[in-house]
Amino acid sequence: MRGVKTIRFCSGRFGPWDVDVAPSVYPPREDTELICKTLSKIEGRGRKAIEIGCGSGVVSMALSEMGWKVHGYDINPYAVACSRANIEKLGYSSSVKINEGGLGEEGWRIPDDAELVVWNLPYLSPPKRGEPSLELIEEASMIDIHGKGWSFELLKHLENHGNDKIVVVALFRTDPDSPSKPSDWYSSGWSCRIIDSRRMGDEKLGVFCLWKTGLGVSAIRVDSCESTMDYSVDLPAEGWQRIVADTQVSGRGRRGSKWESKEGDLIASWRINREISELPPIGLLQISLGALVSGLIDCDLKWPNDLVSAGGGKIGGILIEAKSTDGGFRLGIGINSASRMVKGLLCPGWRDTIGEFSRDYVFSCVDSRVSTIIEKDDRIPDIDPMLLQIESWNSLSKSLSRGQRIGYKGKECRVVGITPDGFLQIVSGGERKALSTTNGLEWEFGNNLTTE
Repeated sequence: MRGVKTIRFCSGRFGPWDVDVAPSVYPPREDTELICKTLSKIEGRGRKAIEIGCGSGVVSMALSEMGWKVHGYDINPYAVACSRANIEKLGYSSSVKINEGGLGEEGWRIPDDAELVVWNLPYLSPPKRGEPSLELIEEASMIDIHGKGWSFELLKHLENHGNDKIVVVALFRTDPDSPSKPSDWYSSGWSCRIIDSRRMGDEKLGVFCLWKTGLGVSAIRVDSCESTMDYSVDLPAEGWQRIVADTQVSGRGRRGSKWESKEGDLIASWRINREISELPPIGLLQISLGALVSGLIDCDLKWPNDLVSAGGGKIGGILIEAKSTDGGFRLGIGINSASRMVKGLLCPGWRDTIGEFSRDYVFSCVDSRVSTIIEKDDRIPDIDPMLLQIESWNSLSKSLSRGQRIGYKGKECRVVGITPDGFLQIVSGGERKALSTTNGLEWEFGNNLTTE
Protein backbone atom coordinates (compact mmCIF):
# COMPACT_ATOMS: atom_id res chain seq x y z
CA MET A 1 0.00 0.00 0.00
CA ARG A 2 1.22 3.49 -0.84
CA GLY A 3 2.13 5.85 1.94
CA VAL A 4 2.76 3.13 4.53
CA LYS A 5 4.84 4.35 7.48
CA THR A 6 6.80 2.23 9.93
CA ILE A 7 6.37 3.26 13.57
CA ARG A 8 8.33 1.81 16.48
CA PHE A 9 6.09 1.04 19.45
CA CYS A 10 7.42 0.18 22.90
CA SER A 11 5.49 0.36 26.15
CA GLY A 12 6.72 -1.36 29.30
CA ARG A 13 6.76 -5.11 28.72
CA PHE A 14 5.41 -4.77 25.18
CA GLY A 15 7.71 -4.34 22.17
CA PRO A 16 9.75 -2.89 20.72
CA TRP A 17 7.64 -3.55 17.64
CA ASP A 18 8.13 -1.94 14.23
CA VAL A 19 4.56 -1.75 12.97
CA ASP A 20 3.51 -0.69 9.48
CA VAL A 21 0.65 1.81 9.36
CA ALA A 22 -1.21 2.72 6.18
CA PRO A 23 -2.95 6.06 5.55
CA SER A 24 -6.41 6.30 7.17
CA VAL A 25 -5.37 3.67 9.79
CA TYR A 26 -5.21 4.88 13.40
CA PRO A 27 -1.53 4.73 14.47
CA PRO A 28 -0.29 3.71 17.92
CA ARG A 29 -0.16 6.84 20.11
CA GLU A 30 -0.06 7.80 23.77
CA ASP A 31 -3.60 6.50 24.25
CA THR A 32 -2.43 3.11 22.91
CA GLU A 33 0.36 3.12 25.51
CA LEU A 34 -2.18 3.93 28.22
CA ILE A 35 -4.34 0.94 27.32
CA CYS A 36 -1.32 -1.37 27.09
CA LYS A 37 -0.17 -0.23 30.54
CA THR A 38 -3.51 -1.41 31.94
CA LEU A 39 -3.42 -4.70 30.03
CA SER A 40 -0.02 -5.49 31.55
CA LYS A 41 -1.82 -5.85 34.92
CA ILE A 42 -4.46 -8.31 33.68
CA GLU A 43 -4.27 -12.10 33.77
CA GLY A 44 -5.90 -14.33 31.16
CA ARG A 45 -3.99 -17.41 30.16
CA GLY A 46 -5.82 -19.35 27.45
CA ARG A 47 -9.00 -17.24 27.53
CA LYS A 48 -10.63 -15.29 24.71
CA ALA A 49 -10.34 -11.51 24.39
CA ILE A 50 -11.97 -9.24 21.82
CA GLU A 51 -10.49 -5.99 20.55
CA ILE A 52 -12.88 -3.61 18.82
CA GLY A 53 -11.16 -1.22 16.41
CA CYS A 54 -7.82 -3.04 16.19
CA GLY A 55 -6.14 -0.42 13.96
CA SER A 56 -2.51 -1.41 13.50
CA GLY A 57 -2.81 -4.51 15.74
CA VAL A 58 -0.67 -3.27 18.63
CA VAL A 59 -3.26 -3.79 21.41
CA SER A 60 -4.18 -7.25 20.08
CA MET A 61 -0.49 -8.22 20.21
CA ALA A 62 -0.23 -6.88 23.77
CA LEU A 63 -3.20 -9.05 24.77
CA SER A 64 -1.48 -12.03 23.17
CA GLU A 65 1.66 -11.31 25.20
CA MET A 66 -0.51 -11.55 28.33
CA GLY A 67 -1.69 -15.03 27.31
CA TRP A 68 -5.06 -14.21 25.74
CA LYS A 69 -6.45 -15.80 22.59
CA VAL A 70 -7.39 -12.67 20.66
CA HIS A 71 -10.01 -11.88 18.03
CA GLY A 72 -9.52 -8.37 16.69
CA TYR A 73 -12.12 -6.52 14.63
CA ASP A 74 -12.14 -3.32 12.59
CA ILE A 75 -14.67 -1.91 10.12
CA ASN A 76 -11.79 -0.29 8.20
CA PRO A 77 -10.49 -2.81 5.60
CA TYR A 78 -7.13 -1.02 5.51
CA ALA A 79 -6.79 -1.47 9.28
CA VAL A 80 -7.62 -5.17 8.91
CA ALA A 81 -4.89 -5.52 6.27
CA CYS A 82 -2.38 -3.61 8.41
CA SER A 83 -3.13 -5.62 11.54
CA ARG A 84 -2.86 -8.93 9.72
CA ALA A 85 0.46 -7.92 8.15
CA ASN A 86 1.95 -6.71 11.45
CA ILE A 87 0.75 -9.77 13.36
CA GLU A 88 2.26 -12.10 10.78
CA LYS A 89 5.53 -10.13 10.56
CA LEU A 90 5.97 -10.07 14.35
CA GLY A 91 5.01 -13.70 14.96
CA TYR A 92 1.54 -13.53 16.62
CA SER A 93 -0.53 -15.34 13.99
CA SER A 94 -1.07 -18.41 16.18
CA SER A 95 -2.83 -16.46 18.95
CA VAL A 96 -4.37 -13.44 17.16
CA LYS A 97 -7.07 -13.54 14.49
CA ILE A 98 -8.22 -10.37 12.72
CA ASN A 99 -11.57 -9.96 10.97
CA GLU A 100 -13.48 -7.13 9.35
CA GLY A 101 -16.52 -5.95 11.29
CA GLY A 102 -17.51 -4.27 14.52
CA LEU A 103 -20.24 -2.75 16.64
CA GLY A 104 -23.04 -1.35 14.51
CA GLU A 105 -22.39 -3.72 11.61
CA GLU A 106 -25.40 -5.89 10.77
CA GLY A 107 -25.01 -9.38 12.18
CA TRP A 108 -21.88 -8.58 14.19
CA ARG A 109 -21.83 -9.98 17.73
CA ILE A 110 -19.29 -10.42 20.47
CA PRO A 111 -18.58 -14.18 20.68
CA ASP A 112 -20.39 -15.96 23.51
CA ASP A 113 -17.15 -17.32 25.01
CA ALA A 114 -15.38 -13.95 25.17
CA GLU A 115 -14.27 -12.92 28.68
CA LEU A 116 -12.63 -9.58 27.91
CA VAL A 117 -13.50 -6.75 25.51
CA VAL A 118 -10.99 -3.98 24.81
CA TRP A 119 -11.80 -0.76 22.96
CA ASN A 120 -9.94 2.51 22.50
CA LEU A 121 -13.24 4.35 22.12
CA PRO A 122 -13.43 7.03 19.41
CA TYR A 123 -13.49 10.25 21.40
CA LEU A 124 -13.33 13.17 18.98
CA SER A 125 -16.58 15.15 19.01
CA PRO A 126 -18.85 14.73 15.98
CA PRO A 127 -18.50 17.70 13.57
CA LYS A 128 -21.24 20.31 13.67
CA ARG A 129 -23.19 21.21 10.56
CA GLY A 130 -21.00 23.09 8.13
CA GLU A 131 -17.73 22.03 9.77
CA PRO A 132 -15.20 20.03 7.72
CA SER A 133 -15.35 16.29 8.34
CA LEU A 134 -12.93 13.42 7.94
CA GLU A 135 -13.13 10.70 5.33
CA LEU A 136 -15.71 8.07 6.33
CA ILE A 137 -13.10 5.45 7.21
CA GLU A 138 -11.10 7.88 9.38
CA GLU A 139 -14.26 9.22 10.98
CA ALA A 140 -15.38 5.73 12.03
CA SER A 141 -12.13 5.11 13.91
CA MET A 142 -11.67 8.52 15.53
CA ILE A 143 -15.02 10.29 15.97
CA ASP A 144 -17.67 9.45 18.55
CA ILE A 145 -21.32 9.40 17.51
CA HIS A 146 -24.07 11.82 18.52
CA GLY A 147 -26.24 11.08 21.54
CA LYS A 148 -24.61 8.90 24.20
CA GLY A 149 -21.72 7.78 22.03
CA TRP A 150 -20.23 4.42 21.05
CA SER A 151 -19.83 3.52 24.71
CA PHE A 152 -23.61 3.38 25.17
CA GLU A 153 -23.97 1.29 22.01
CA LEU A 154 -21.51 -1.21 23.48
CA LEU A 155 -23.42 -1.19 26.77
CA LYS A 156 -26.70 -1.98 24.99
CA HIS A 157 -25.00 -4.76 23.05
CA LEU A 158 -23.68 -6.35 26.23
CA GLU A 159 -27.02 -5.95 28.04
CA ASN A 160 -28.55 -8.13 25.31
CA HIS A 161 -25.57 -10.48 25.18
CA GLY A 162 -26.49 -12.56 28.22
CA ASN A 163 -22.95 -13.12 29.55
CA ASP A 164 -22.76 -11.41 32.96
CA LYS A 165 -19.09 -12.31 33.36
CA ILE A 166 -17.60 -10.17 30.56
CA VAL A 167 -15.14 -7.45 31.60
CA VAL A 168 -14.60 -4.40 29.40
CA VAL A 169 -11.42 -2.32 29.27
CA ALA A 170 -12.20 0.96 27.51
CA LEU A 171 -10.46 4.27 27.02
CA PHE A 172 -12.66 7.36 27.45
CA ARG A 173 -11.97 11.04 27.01
CA THR A 174 -12.91 12.52 30.38
CA ASP A 175 -11.97 16.17 29.73
CA PRO A 176 -13.51 17.83 27.83
CA ASP A 177 -16.70 15.83 27.94
CA SER A 178 -17.24 13.25 25.24
CA PRO A 179 -20.59 11.70 24.23
CA SER A 180 -19.27 8.40 25.64
CA LYS A 181 -19.35 8.54 29.46
CA PRO A 182 -18.44 5.95 32.12
CA SER A 183 -21.40 7.22 34.19
CA ASP A 184 -23.84 5.60 31.75
CA TRP A 185 -22.56 2.20 32.91
CA TYR A 186 -23.10 3.05 36.58
CA SER A 187 -26.78 3.81 36.05
CA SER A 188 -27.23 0.48 34.24
CA GLY A 189 -25.96 -1.65 37.14
CA TRP A 190 -22.34 -1.91 36.05
CA SER A 191 -19.23 -1.19 38.09
CA CYS A 192 -16.76 1.30 36.70
CA ARG A 193 -13.17 1.45 38.01
CA ILE A 194 -10.64 3.91 36.64
CA ILE A 195 -7.24 2.26 36.31
CA ASP A 196 -5.06 4.97 34.78
CA SER A 197 -5.30 8.40 33.19
CA ARG A 198 -3.15 10.78 31.22
CA ARG A 199 -3.43 14.31 29.92
CA MET A 200 -2.58 14.76 26.24
CA GLY A 201 -2.52 18.47 25.46
CA ASP A 202 -6.00 19.86 26.09
CA GLU A 203 -7.52 16.41 26.56
CA LYS A 204 -7.57 14.05 29.52
CA LEU A 205 -7.97 10.35 28.80
CA GLY A 206 -8.81 7.57 31.24
CA VAL A 207 -8.77 3.78 31.00
CA PHE A 208 -11.68 2.16 32.84
CA CYS A 209 -12.58 -1.42 33.69
CA LEU A 210 -16.33 -2.02 33.38
CA TRP A 211 -18.20 -5.12 34.55
CA LYS A 212 -21.66 -6.23 35.57
CA THR A 213 -21.65 -5.77 39.35
CA GLY A 214 -21.23 -9.16 41.01
CA LEU A 215 -20.25 -10.87 37.73
CA GLY A 216 -23.46 -12.90 37.80
CA VAL A 217 -23.86 -13.27 41.60
CA SER A 218 -27.26 -11.90 42.65
CA ALA A 219 -28.01 -10.15 45.94
CA ILE A 220 -29.99 -12.01 48.61
CA ARG A 221 -33.24 -10.27 49.55
CA VAL A 222 -35.20 -10.89 52.77
CA ASP A 223 -38.37 -9.41 54.21
CA SER A 224 -36.96 -9.01 57.72
CA CYS A 225 -33.93 -9.91 59.81
CA GLU A 226 -32.36 -8.98 63.12
CA SER A 227 -29.42 -7.23 61.44
CA THR A 228 -28.11 -7.39 57.89
CA MET A 229 -24.58 -7.15 59.30
CA ASP A 230 -25.12 -10.28 61.38
CA TYR A 231 -26.88 -12.02 58.49
CA SER A 232 -23.94 -11.32 56.18
CA VAL A 233 -21.62 -13.46 58.35
CA ASP A 234 -23.27 -16.58 56.94
CA LEU A 235 -23.17 -15.54 53.29
CA PRO A 236 -20.95 -17.67 51.00
CA ALA A 237 -17.21 -17.14 51.48
CA GLU A 238 -16.54 -16.47 47.80
CA GLY A 239 -17.72 -14.07 45.14
CA TRP A 240 -19.60 -10.78 45.53
CA GLN A 241 -22.06 -11.44 48.38
CA ARG A 242 -24.64 -8.98 49.71
CA ILE A 243 -28.03 -8.90 51.40
CA VAL A 244 -30.88 -6.35 51.24
CA ALA A 245 -33.67 -6.38 53.84
CA ASP A 246 -37.06 -4.70 53.85
CA THR A 247 -36.79 -4.23 57.61
CA GLN A 248 -34.33 -5.07 60.36
CA VAL A 249 -35.07 -5.35 64.06
CA SER A 250 -31.69 -4.61 65.64
CA GLY A 251 -29.73 -2.47 63.20
CA ARG A 252 -26.64 -0.73 64.50
CA GLY A 253 -24.34 2.08 63.55
CA ARG A 254 -20.89 3.22 64.56
CA ARG A 255 -19.82 2.57 68.19
CA GLY A 256 -22.77 0.21 68.65
CA SER A 257 -25.40 2.93 68.31
CA LYS A 258 -28.87 1.86 67.18
CA TRP A 259 -29.68 2.46 63.52
CA GLU A 260 -33.41 3.09 63.20
CA SER A 261 -34.91 2.43 59.81
CA LYS A 262 -38.35 2.59 58.24
CA GLU A 263 -40.02 0.64 55.49
CA GLY A 264 -38.63 1.70 52.13
CA ASP A 265 -35.17 2.63 53.45
CA LEU A 266 -32.06 1.00 52.05
CA ILE A 267 -30.69 -1.54 54.53
CA ALA A 268 -27.88 -3.59 53.02
CA SER A 269 -24.72 -5.41 54.01
CA TRP A 270 -21.88 -7.00 52.08
CA ARG A 271 -19.62 -9.88 53.00
CA ILE A 272 -16.31 -8.85 51.47
CA ASN A 273 -14.36 -11.98 50.64
CA ARG A 274 -11.00 -10.26 50.55
CA GLU A 275 -8.42 -9.80 53.28
CA ILE A 276 -8.22 -6.27 54.60
CA SER A 277 -4.49 -6.29 53.84
CA GLU A 278 -5.28 -6.53 50.10
CA LEU A 279 -7.18 -3.24 50.12
CA PRO A 280 -6.49 0.40 51.01
CA PRO A 281 -6.43 1.21 54.75
CA ILE A 282 -9.83 0.81 56.44
CA GLY A 283 -10.06 4.53 57.21
CA LEU A 284 -9.50 5.48 53.58
CA LEU A 285 -11.81 2.70 52.40
CA GLN A 286 -14.61 3.94 54.64
CA ILE A 287 -14.44 7.60 53.63
CA SER A 288 -13.98 6.82 49.93
CA LEU A 289 -17.12 4.70 50.00
CA GLY A 290 -18.87 7.59 51.71
CA ALA A 291 -17.63 9.93 48.99
CA LEU A 292 -19.06 7.76 46.20
CA VAL A 293 -22.40 7.21 47.93
CA SER A 294 -22.80 10.87 48.95
CA GLY A 295 -22.25 11.84 45.32
CA LEU A 296 -24.91 9.36 44.27
CA ILE A 297 -27.62 10.71 46.61
CA ASP A 298 -26.47 14.34 46.37
CA CYS A 299 -25.68 14.97 50.03
CA ASP A 300 -22.69 15.98 52.13
CA LEU A 301 -20.03 13.70 53.59
CA LYS A 302 -19.20 14.10 57.26
CA TRP A 303 -15.91 12.45 58.14
CA PRO A 304 -15.50 9.57 58.46
CA ASN A 305 -18.67 7.76 57.48
CA ASP A 306 -21.86 9.83 57.79
CA LEU A 307 -24.05 10.98 54.92
CA VAL A 308 -25.68 14.26 55.97
CA SER A 309 -27.75 17.14 54.65
CA ALA A 310 -26.46 20.71 54.47
CA GLY A 311 -28.25 21.26 57.80
CA GLY A 312 -26.50 18.33 59.45
CA GLY A 313 -29.41 15.90 59.42
CA LYS A 314 -28.18 12.34 59.00
CA ILE A 315 -29.35 10.67 55.78
CA GLY A 316 -27.26 7.53 56.05
CA GLY A 317 -24.10 5.90 57.26
CA ILE A 318 -21.43 3.36 56.44
CA LEU A 319 -20.12 0.73 58.84
CA ILE A 320 -17.19 -1.67 58.50
CA GLU A 321 -16.71 -4.59 60.90
CA ALA A 322 -14.15 -7.37 61.00
CA LYS A 323 -13.54 -10.33 63.31
CA SER A 324 -10.28 -12.22 63.63
CA THR A 325 -12.23 -15.49 63.39
CA ASP A 326 -13.80 -14.57 60.02
CA GLY A 327 -12.13 -14.24 56.66
CA GLY A 328 -12.50 -10.84 55.02
CA PHE A 329 -14.81 -8.28 56.60
CA ARG A 330 -18.37 -6.95 56.51
CA LEU A 331 -19.73 -3.68 55.23
CA GLY A 332 -23.10 -2.15 56.05
CA ILE A 333 -24.86 0.82 54.45
CA GLY A 334 -28.14 2.36 55.59
CA ILE A 335 -29.84 5.27 53.82
CA ASN A 336 -33.14 6.99 54.64
CA SER A 337 -35.68 6.95 51.83
CA ALA A 338 -37.74 9.84 53.23
CA SER A 339 -37.35 12.55 55.87
CA ARG A 340 -38.09 12.02 59.55
CA MET A 341 -37.39 13.73 62.89
CA VAL A 342 -34.66 12.10 65.01
CA LYS A 343 -33.88 13.61 68.42
CA GLY A 344 -35.39 16.92 67.38
CA LEU A 345 -33.37 17.16 64.14
CA LEU A 346 -34.83 16.83 60.65
CA CYS A 347 -33.11 13.97 58.86
CA PRO A 348 -33.89 13.90 55.13
CA GLY A 349 -33.90 10.94 52.75
CA TRP A 350 -32.84 10.41 49.16
CA ARG A 351 -36.33 11.43 47.98
CA ASP A 352 -35.53 14.92 49.27
CA THR A 353 -32.22 15.10 47.40
CA ILE A 354 -32.48 13.10 44.16
CA GLY A 355 -36.21 12.37 43.84
CA GLU A 356 -38.65 9.48 43.83
CA PHE A 357 -36.35 6.58 43.06
CA SER A 358 -37.16 3.08 44.27
CA ARG A 359 -35.11 1.33 46.91
CA ASP A 360 -34.09 -1.33 44.40
CA TYR A 361 -32.73 1.31 42.01
CA VAL A 362 -30.80 3.05 44.79
CA PHE A 363 -29.39 -0.28 45.97
CA SER A 364 -28.26 -1.16 42.45
CA CYS A 365 -26.43 2.18 42.19
CA VAL A 366 -24.88 1.86 45.66
CA ASP A 367 -23.89 -1.75 44.98
CA SER A 368 -22.07 -0.77 41.79
CA ARG A 369 -20.15 1.96 43.60
CA VAL A 370 -19.11 -0.36 46.44
CA SER A 371 -18.06 -2.94 43.87
CA THR A 372 -16.12 -0.30 41.94
CA ILE A 373 -13.74 0.09 44.88
CA ILE A 374 -13.66 -3.42 46.34
CA GLU A 375 -14.74 -6.26 44.01
CA LYS A 376 -11.92 -8.51 42.83
CA ASP A 377 -11.25 -10.38 39.60
CA ASP A 378 -8.01 -11.24 37.82
CA ARG A 379 -9.15 -9.15 34.83
CA ILE A 380 -9.71 -6.04 36.98
CA PRO A 381 -6.65 -4.31 38.50
CA ASP A 382 -7.20 -2.79 41.94
CA ILE A 383 -7.85 0.92 42.17
CA ASP A 384 -5.00 3.28 43.06
CA PRO A 385 -5.41 4.36 46.73
CA MET A 386 -4.21 7.85 45.80
CA LEU A 387 -7.28 8.26 43.58
CA LEU A 388 -9.47 7.32 46.55
CA GLN A 389 -7.69 9.86 48.72
CA ILE A 390 -8.23 12.61 46.14
CA GLU A 391 -11.92 11.76 45.61
CA SER A 392 -12.52 11.60 49.37
CA TRP A 393 -11.00 15.03 49.90
CA ASN A 394 -12.96 16.49 46.98
CA SER A 395 -16.19 15.18 48.50
CA LEU A 396 -15.42 16.41 52.01
CA SER A 397 -14.40 19.81 50.65
CA LYS A 398 -17.89 20.50 49.30
CA SER A 399 -19.35 21.21 52.73
CA LEU A 400 -16.17 22.87 53.99
CA SER A 401 -16.25 25.31 51.07
CA ARG A 402 -19.64 26.57 52.29
CA GLY A 403 -18.08 27.77 55.53
CA GLN A 404 -18.91 24.80 57.76
CA ARG A 405 -17.32 25.33 61.16
CA ILE A 406 -15.49 22.54 62.99
CA GLY A 407 -14.11 22.51 66.50
CA TYR A 408 -11.65 20.21 68.23
CA LYS A 409 -11.56 19.93 72.03
CA GLY A 410 -13.35 23.24 72.45
CA LYS A 411 -11.24 25.21 69.96
CA GLU A 412 -12.08 26.12 66.40
CA CYS A 413 -9.94 24.27 63.90
CA ARG A 414 -9.37 24.15 60.16
CA VAL A 415 -9.57 20.97 58.11
CA VAL A 416 -6.72 20.83 55.59
CA GLY A 417 -6.74 17.32 54.11
CA ILE A 418 -7.12 13.55 54.24
CA THR A 419 -4.08 11.35 54.91
CA PRO A 420 -3.30 8.18 52.92
CA ASP A 421 -4.78 6.25 55.88
CA GLY A 422 -8.04 8.23 55.69
CA PHE A 423 -7.29 10.26 58.82
CA LEU A 424 -8.60 13.82 59.07
CA GLN A 425 -5.87 16.45 58.90
CA ILE A 426 -6.61 19.60 60.92
CA VAL A 427 -4.78 22.68 62.10
CA SER A 428 -5.69 23.63 65.67
CA GLY A 429 -3.88 26.18 67.80
CA GLY A 430 -1.21 26.52 65.12
CA GLU A 431 -0.46 22.79 65.27
CA ARG A 432 -1.15 20.29 62.49
CA LYS A 433 -2.77 17.03 63.63
CA ALA A 434 -3.99 13.83 61.96
CA LEU A 435 -7.10 12.47 63.71
CA SER A 436 -7.93 8.79 63.51
CA THR A 437 -11.15 9.08 65.56
CA THR A 438 -13.93 11.63 65.98
CA ASN A 439 -13.29 12.03 69.71
CA GLY A 440 -13.35 15.74 70.58
CA LEU A 441 -14.69 16.91 67.21
CA GLU A 442 -17.61 19.31 66.97
CA TRP A 443 -19.44 19.95 63.69
CA GLU A 444 -21.60 23.02 63.16
CA PHE A 445 -24.18 22.86 60.37
CA GLY A 446 -26.04 26.17 60.24
CA ASN A 447 -27.36 26.51 63.79
CA ASN A 448 -27.02 22.83 64.57
CA LEU A 449 -24.04 21.68 66.64
CA THR A 450 -23.12 18.01 66.94
CA THR A 451 -20.48 16.67 69.29
CA GLU A 452 -18.61 13.38 68.82
